[in-house]
Amino acid sequence: MLNPDHRAIALQVLEEEGFLAAGPRGEEPPAYDRYPDSADGEPIADIDPPSQALPAYAAITPAAWKGTDPEQQRWLANARVPSGDLTIMSGNGGSGKTEIITQLLVNVAAGLPDWLGCTIEAGPALFLSCEEPEHNIRDRVERICKHRCVDPYNLPNLHLLFPDLESTWLVHAGKDGRLSRAPLLHWLEAWIVEHKPRLVVIDNVAAVFDGEAVARRQVRAFLAMLRKIAREHDTAIVLLDHPSVRGMADGSGTANSVDWRNSVRSMLHLSDPEKEDPDARTLTVTKSNYGRTGERTTLRWGGLTFTTAMAGEASPYRAAADREVDELFLRLLDLFAAQGRTVRPNTGRGSAPAEMAEEPDAGGVRAEAFRAAMGRLLTAGRIKIVESGPPSRRSKHLERALP
Repeated sequence: MLNPDHRAIALQVLEEEGFLAAGPRGEEPPAYDRYPDSADGEPIADIDPPSQALPAYAAITPAAWKGTDPEQQRWLANARVPSGDLTIMSGNGGSGKTEIITQLLVNVAAGLPDWLGCTIEAGPALFLSCEEPEHNIRDRVERICKHRCVDPYNLPNLHLLFPDLESTWLVHAGKDGRLSRAPLLHWLEAWIVEHKPRLVVIDNVAAVFDGEAVARRQVRAFLAMLRKIAREHDTAIVLLDHPSVRGMADGSGTANSVDWRNSVRSMLHLSDPEKEDPDARTLTVTKSNYGRTGERTTLRWGGLTFTTAMAGEASPYRAAADREVDELFLRLLDLFAAQGRTVRPNTGRGSAPAEMAEEPDAGGVRAEAFRAAMGRLLTAGRIKIVESGPPSRRSKHLERALP
C-alpha cells in the first residue's frame, strides 16, 4: 500500500503540473481526476484502456502486383517538380525564387511546354502569395508574359490569392503541440477540389506555418497535410522557403528541422547572385526521390526575366555534349516524320524521349538525355508542340519549327 505521506506528495506534484484539478487545501481532488483505487486504497496499476474500434489495415504481398502495370511517376516539371506530391523550393531573399516560380505558374497556365530547360504540363495554376503584395506579382506576370509573347490579361487558368497578412496561417499549433487547420487551409483544399489545378504554389513557410519550425512532430504533421491534399487531388504543390544561415553557407538550402527536408519528395534551391556575375544564378535539384539529384541549371537575368544560359554551363565540354544530343534529337525527329510516325512531348509510351532511346541510331543516349534536349529545343523555338484530332479527342505531337 502506498505510504499516505508519499501519496499526498504525489498528488500535490500532479496538481502543480496541471494533471489534477486544484481543490481546497487539504482536500483530495474529485475521484475522476485521480487514479482509481481498489477497495483497500491501493492504486490499481494495470487498467484496461477504454475499448476503441481499431483501424482497419490490410497487408498485401507482391502477388497483388501480378498482371498489373506499375504506376509511372508523372512530373509537373520534368525531373524537378513531381505531380501529386510536395516540393520545397528554397532561396535567400532577393535571389529570384519568386521570379522563377512565377515563370512556372505563367507557363503552366498559358500552356507553354517548357520552364527553364525542362518540359512541363499545362493546366490551372494557383499562387497563394502570403508575402509578396499584388503589385509585385503583377509586375512579374506582365514582364514574363512580354518575354514569352503571351497576353497577360488573357490567362483564365492563372489564379492568384493575396490574403490579409493577419490571415495567412494554414495551421495553428495548440498548447499541447497539436496542429489544427486554419480557415485558409479549408478554403485552399475546397478550391483545389473545385478547380483541379495542376500546380499550387504557396509563398512561404514562415507566413503559413504557425508552429515551431524545429519541432519534428509539428513539421511532419504539417507537411503530411499538404502531401495528402496533393496526392488525393493529383496536384503538384510547391512550398517556398528561406534557407537558414547554415543552409546558405553549404548550398543545401535547408532550414530549421531536418524534417522539412525528410518529409518532402523533392527540393530545389536557387543560389544567390554570383559575385563576379550578378546576373547569374544556379538552380539545383538538391533532393529527388523520383529522379536524379544534383541537376544544376545555370540561369541568367535577361532584362525581363531569367533564361537558361547555355554558354555558362559547368564546362564547354558539357555544352558541346548537349549540342550533340540536341542535333541527334532533331535528326531522329526528322526520321520519324519521314516514316509517318508521331511522337508526343509527354511522358510514358509514345513520348519522343522514350521512342528515340530505343532507336538503333540513338547511339546509347538515354531517354533522360533526350528529354533534357527536348526542353532545350522547345525553349529555343527549334521544335514545337502541335495539336491535332477532333475537339473531343485532341492529341499533341512534336514537329520541327519553321526557321
